[in-house]
Amino acid sequence: MPDQTIAGRSVAELNDAFAGGSLTPLDAVESTIARIAAKDDTHRAVYVIDADEARESARRSGERWRNGTALGPLDGIPVTIKENTAKVGLPQSYGTAAREPVIATENSPVVDRLQEAGAVVVASTSMPDFSGLGSGVSSRHGIARNAWDPVWNTGGSSSGAAVAAALGYAPVNIGTDIGGSIRIPAAMNAAFGFKPSYGRVPINDTYLGRCAGPITRTVRDAAHTMALIARPDSRDHTSLPDESIDWTDLDVDIRGLRLGVNFGPVEGKTADPEIVAAIRRAVAVFEAAGARVETVEPYLSRDYLSTGFIPFFTAHLWAQMNDKNIVDDLGRADQEMVAAVSRIDSLSSLELIQAYDSIGPFVQETVNMLGRYDAILSPTAGILAGPAESRMMTEFAGPANFTSAFNAAGTPAASVNCGFSENGRPIGLQIAADRRQDLTVLRVAAWYEAHRGPEATPQWNSLD
Repeated sequence: MPDQTIAGRSVAELNDAFAGGSLTPLDAVESTIARIAAKDDTHRAVYVIDADEARESARRSGERWRNGTALGPLDGIPVTIKENTAKVGLPQSYGTAAREPVIATENSPVVDRLQEAGAVVVASTSMPDFSGLGSGVSSRHGIARNAWDPVWNTGGSSSGAAVAAALGYAPVNIGTDIGGSIRIPAAMNAAFGFKPSYGRVPINDTYLGRCAGPITRTVRDAAHTMALIARPDSRDHTSLPDESIDWTDLDVDIRGLRLGVNFGPVEGKTADPEIVAAIRRAVAVFEAAGARVETVEPYLSRDYLSTGFIPFFTAHLWAQMNDKNIVDDLGRADQEMVAAVSRIDSLSSLELIQAYDSIGPFVQETVNMLGRYDAILSPTAGILAGPAESRMMTEFAGPANFTSAFNAAGTPAASVNCGFSENGRPIGLQIAADRRQDLTVLRVAAWYEAHRGPEATPQWNSLD
């Protein structure tokens, strides 16, 4: 039986083992497959395992490592991709039973970059219907369950990717994020999740605020991934030009860094007290090291989420549900979700345009706030993980939503674990920065990861 923990090692650890010959990429792939077999009947993080192609890719990678011609740090590294990230030969279902799965005939730009670097895509991961919930409930995949306790919710919509990272299925797991879908499940599973600047990672399903990015156990593994997937691609019209970022240069002098801490973007809305306490402990770590920290009062003049961004996004979901190119039988979708989304149909065209028009000032007020600091610290989610069966459709429309502003603004943000609740539920610290300051976010996150202390550091071996 393969050692299930091999694939849970960091990219650097696997590189050293491959280079020294103590392990091969095939060993790592077999570890991923064995780990999934042992855990996923419970956790439901994986949609399809591409075992035969993964093994063949791993053998080719092993030859390169033996010949001294490895393609770089991701050569031979097991990777998972969210099922909405196309890979030739794998089925895509939008996470819903309302669509008969369609076999992808072209790779997403993300997958092309990974394969060019020698990474081995082992599996696609589960997501909720239409990638539209902050939860792991899916009419196609069933209920994804939290890595730390299967009775808890995973968060969403990159539910399977975050669980795969936490359980050590693979060092690198690609998710997507349009309102928190990388950061929220990362936070609820104690993983690291990075949402890059809008357009930084080319994708083939571009939409306002949507990004692809890595979910990993460590910041450095995410940085290694960004170094390869953050390259321009003409298939995505939002693709940013190459800025020659040295993604793995994570050193930062924390002394004098200007940090803001925010406990509620809108007046009167804040986070769960246990989450606030964990964020305050994290802030104290930065202050003790000499960072200049100040409280950021609510920076939005009104609740743009419930009046603008969320209605606009909900209308997008409803349009997808009524797209015959996407949906074969809406009656087979999650009907609780369909009923909630369908209510948007009652809005007039004028109200929908007003919702869209409110995104402009929403973005302006967000970037005005970000521009005053090197980085902003906040809760990733204002609530702790609830029951696994919850669809979380209303929770993230209110005080729990700390993430969507940075999607609307197209700015980078990440979630790094900063503690656990009294009953062991993970708590995420969100780190955000101004437009295109992706490396700043990674540097601040890496510094905190190295200094956060044992009470905030996930003990991954406890999940074995």
